[in-house]
Amino acid sequence: MSTKKKLQERFQRVPPPKDFRWNDLVTVMDNLGFDLDQSGGGSHGHFVFREDPDRVIDIYRPHPDGIMYGKQLREIVDKLKNWGIL
Repeated sequence: MSTKKKLQERFQRVPPPKDFRWNDLVTVMDNLGFDLDQSGGGSHGHFVFREDPDRVIDIYRPHPDGIMYGKQLREIVDKLKNWGIL
């Protein structure tokens, strides 16, 4: 199994992993067809779906250690499942 596939499975785990990092999320989202837009500056950003730019996930980059909150991961996974991407 590829590293990307393992990372995606870890991203979808229930309960969410407590050590899932921001950089891992960016990698998973890129593999699913999303681009990160941080044009607004600061820690706020958007993942924009390449195939349908109207599908946007707003996100705040966690500080200071870059470890994602379980609630953030659950919300992203739920949205991706509702859109039929996962």
